[in-house]
Amino acid sequence: MDHFFPHDLRKCDADKPINGVANLVLACIDCNRGVNGKFAKLPSLPLLERLHARNEYLITSHHPLRETLIVQTGNSTEKRQKFLQDAYNCSITHYGIHQKWQPAQQGIATF
Repeated sequence: MDHFFPHDLRKCDADKPINGVANLVLACIDCNRGVNGKFAKLPSLPLLERLHARNEYLITSHHPLRETLIVQTGNSTEKRQKFLQDAYNCSITHYGIHQKWQPAQQGIATF
């Protein structure tokens, strides 16, 4: 597991649930801590779109994490999208655009 938005996001928005389910993603060891790992970098915009798609899938499929995701990110698709975009914008302001991270594609993407 890894945090999509780095822990340092709290420096610009203490209200975001950094350790919440909506911010946690599966990550291989190389992506998380390898030579070209994410560390405190902000993932690329396409990865943000995939995170939103993953969260929406879990919510609409009535997955057991559904209620937790709704509480953490909002009770409508628009609010959830705004929640993620606001966190992303805050991270850009805090980290700067040069901090984007994109892993090499491995396998077939589900979201």
